[in-house]
Amino acid sequence: MDIHAEIARLNPKQKEAVMRTEGPLLVLAGAGSGKTRVITMRTAYLVHTGVRPGSVLAVTFTNKAATEMKERVKSMVRGEGGSPVISTFHALCLRVLRREIEHLGYRKDFTIYDTSEQVSLLRNILSDITFYDKSFKAESILERISRTKNAFTPEKAGPADDPVEEASAMLYPRYLEALKSLNALDFDDLLLLTLKLFREHTAVLERYRERFRYIMVDEYQDTNRVQYEFIKLLAGERRNLCVVGDDDQSIYGWRGANLGNILDFERDFPGTLTVRLEQNYRSFGHILKAANGVIQNNRKRMEKSLWTSKGDGPEVRIFKARDAEDEADWVADRISMLRFEKNIPYEDFAVVYRANTLSRPFEEALRRKRIPYSVVGGTSYFDHKEVKDLAAYLKIIANPSDDLSLLRAANAPKRGLGPSALGALAEFSRAHSLTLLEAFGRASSAQVPGQKAAASAEALHALLGRYRKMFEAGRGMDKALAALIGEIRYRDYLSELYKTPEAAFRRIENLDGFIDSIRHYETTEPGPSLHGFLETIALTDLMKEKEEKGGRGVTLISFHSAKGLEFRVVFIVAAEEDILPHKKSVRMNEDLEEERRLFYVGITRAMKELYITYTGFRTKYGKDAPSFPSRFIEEIPADSSSRIERSEKLAPEEEEAYARKFFDNIKSILGD
Repeated sequence: MDIHAEIARLNPKQKEAVMRTEGPLLVLAGAGSGKTRVITMRTAYLVHTGVRPGSVLAVTFTNKAATEMKERVKSMVRGEGGSPVISTFHALCLRVLRREIEHLGYRKDFTIYDTSEQVSLLRNILSDITFYDKSFKAESILERISRTKNAFTPEKAGPADDPVEEASAMLYPRYLEALKSLNALDFDDLLLLTLKLFREHTAVLERYRERFRYIMVDEYQDTNRVQYEFIKLLAGERRNLCVVGDDDQSIYGWRGANLGNILDFERDFPGTLTVRLEQNYRSFGHILKAANGVIQNNRKRMEKSLWTSKGDGPEVRIFKARDAEDEADWVADRISMLRFEKNIPYEDFAVVYRANTLSRPFEEALRRKRIPYSVVGGTSYFDHKEVKDLAAYLKIIANPSDDLSLLRAANAPKRGLGPSALGALAEFSRAHSLTLLEAFGRASSAQVPGQKAAASAEALHALLGRYRKMFEAGRGMDKALAALIGEIRYRDYLSELYKTPEAAFRRIENLDGFIDSIRHYETTEPGPSLHGFLETIALTDLMKEKEEKGGRGVTLISFHSAKGLEFRVVFIVAAEEDILPHKKSVRMNEDLEEERRLFYVGITRAMKELYITYTGFRTKYGKDAPSFPSRFIEEIPADSSSRIERSEKLAPEEEEAYARKFFDNIKSILGD
């Protein structure tokens, strides 16, 4: 490969970033500005200028990014006497520790504990403490310990402002001692112990400084305090450090990313050359104007403004729906229209939202339209355990012969019906030619081990019979489902099953979504029935089959998971106050700015068309409550957007165009 010919194809700013090889360099790479090309080209250019490949180190965050970078660089530096070291932070630190960890009192054959092993270890420690509060969950304490390590307070946990924090502070040193006694490390230790090694053993540090003379760090805005200190030490006085990132796309503060690392780089490394990559190769002009208009309202950022030579393209369309179901129907209709009119593949569409719990109405609307889809960065709403559990109750209510659904419902929540009891009931049903549910109703006559198990089986039989009568009416099914959830104390079951309050809350939100789902079905179908509702759920399997045969379909994805991706058409949905920005973020300015960066990331995923939707009402806890458009929508420049302040599915001119296109297609098929 002719490296100079490749460099000649770069724009002036990209070329400047590639060819500056000495001293500290900050590359502010805006969304869609070709940063991966710049990093790989700079790596290859260093080798072509005579730098030994093994002395070039490029660090990124994910295995996927590292693999992609390796492949690109490999094609550029063949036959150059080796390869640059391209690695994730954790893989690099693991390599160092395997060679050097004996300096810290560990053996080289140390074990790396996964999350389940960490939890087990912490539970063992807790069991040895007779006075500890039994309500403390090992998972919650472990989360705080991890936060402590990533914030780089290695000797003790932070200030105790609640009982769990206090417990975490007390357990932190015991946890570290227990790990070391087992010659084990957790995932956070890979970074923390490497930093400790470099700080305490200068001879070791000097060896690695001598080896890695040129260092590059990708996605620098996502580094935490430990990663910053590690890179700063490794760069040393030579300071041949190039960091690439975008402060406007820093969206991982909740997991320890420190925005100050990139904002303060020029101060921390005097003499830094800052190169701004602002030419965007992804999006049309109106999309970029919207992104710039929003993000400029953040105070803590480095000035930059995206631009493109591709032209303005369509305006950003902003749509107000009546409610969540109307919003989802409108999005599904718009996808159908664009697919039909412009022959856009389904996989070129994305529906982007603040949290995966918002996917439910869109999944339903797409299924009704027979549009294939996939849920990225989270489990499909209909695949969540709590939804499948409740669906099992409804299935056995609708079909008393559905033994499999009964077996699932029998222990969700637990009723003392273990394998031996269920086995005895199954044997009784076969011997007397009964359904399993009928056997449950006669459990006292079966040889079920334990009176409690028999009583539980008969109580479940009676409960299902009562609710069958309630659901047979075909009206008020949402109220019947809500009552069923309350009677079996399913919310309490989820709170006990999912150890952290945050995890339990998300699951309980899915219960409310399921109630909303059956309510929407009942109010929109002319002859609603429980069987009919269950048929709509069964369509999920049909969509999965289509996905396997014909591509992944429309992508449903959260803002966090969408970072780094691009789609021809993007729908940002549920752009409402209390959702985006999240209600917990409004009080803190720093949190509010991260929410704005999330919105910016969503906008800049769009290549050609961008739609933003919100609702006038949204169901919360079973009641319709007014919704208000996100404050971020008001920050989009008026000259780059247009608004649809109504609930019709398509504008009149769009309906006419759609119909005309339809009949033209019919004529072509008939040969007329």
